[in-house]
Amino acid sequence: MSTLLVVGGGHASLPLLAHARRLAEVAGAEVVLVSDRPELWYSGMTPEWLGGVYPRADVTVPLGPICDREGVRFEVGRAVAIDRAAREVALADGRRERYDVLAIDVGAVNPGEAGGAVRTKPLWRIEDLGRFLDATAAGSKARSLVIVGGGAAGVEVALNVTARPGLGALSVTVVEPADRLCPGLPSRFGAWAAETLRRRGADVRLGQRAEEAGADGVRLASGERLPADAVLWATGSAGNPILREAGLAVTERGFPRVDRGLRSVSDGRVFVAGDAAAVAGHEDLARIGVHAVKQGPVLRENVGRALRALADGHDPATTDLHPFHPYPLAPLLVSTGEPSAWWLAGPVALHTGPALRLKHAVDRRWIDRYRDGASYSGLWDARSASGRG
Repeated sequence: MSTLLVVGGGHASLPLLAHARRLAEVAGAEVVLVSDRPELWYSGMTPEWLGGVYPRADVTVPLGPICDREGVRFEVGRAVAIDRAAREVALADGRRERYDVLAIDVGAVNPGEAGGAVRTKPLWRIEDLGRFLDATAAGSKARSLVIVGGGAAGVEVALNVTARPGLGALSVTVVEPADRLCPGLPSRFGAWAAETLRRRGADVRLGQRAEEAGADGVRLASGERLPADAVLWATGSAGNPILREAGLAVTERGFPRVDRGLRSVSDGRVFVAGDAAAVAGHEDLARIGVHAVKQGPVLRENVGRALRALADGHDPATTDLHPFHPYPLAPLLVSTGEPSAWWLAGPVALHTGPALRLKHAVDRRWIDRYRDGASYSGLWDARSASGRG
């Protein structure tokens, strides 16, 4: 019996895990998941969890029930090294898991010196920020939050946090090195976000670069220090170091190079998907959830082909694969902390209430595929359900 080892329970790996029993039936494979967390934090809904719209249970997918249902052996642990010669993955506690085919969905990491900050990558670390916000709402002491990075992730968090009821004692600062927020998105949205955040009392600092974050705040390149009770480090994406250390071909930013079938160009038994991968011809694809979600079925299909090739005595590296085709214009729905959202795709930017209802419907449809029921009401607009309409 061959072994499929899935490292990381990310957005792209969920379709694979949810069809593991079928893989075992058609390819005679044992499926093993290694993840350092017992659940997936869904990126599409997490900013609104920080804004008080959703409870925690609504924005996470427990991995254990999926594994139990599909016969997957779930090993909770942090992968620290990949030994491709031995076909083993080493865990932080000394355990080693062998594989015949390896599927990696470990996401990305935030670059920069931020030892005292909450990083947005991997996303589960954002729970620390949630605890900070809850404590701030429960107390009366003035507290401060600095968000380093004015891209889509940092801005969406800032918009939701500044609109959350009960956080009047919290001051928010956003630091962005470019001359506008969200420089990779339509300028209309960036200008609206800056104006809205300032109207809500936030300090938006453009053209300023953060050098590092410590326990007491942020040091800017100018030498100025911004005191903070909490720092969110949303500085973009870099590849997970263990993938470069495994000897896989990677980009300058450390993302493993994979072909259109999500198979490593260095190793025919290794597949990489989601934010962790650089897909041939699409190396600069934005690292947003919509692409990881679209890669999920492709990963499931191609890992299955590799396992069937092994079962038939063939080299999986020579197996024909189904190609991944990204969206020509990837749609991005950004919540605002208000009963509206932005629909962004290429140069198009629309700001409407129906966009928020669409976002909630899309998010819930995706997450409900992998959850046993939902605790939110059946209303499309979560703010109506939470009494914030």
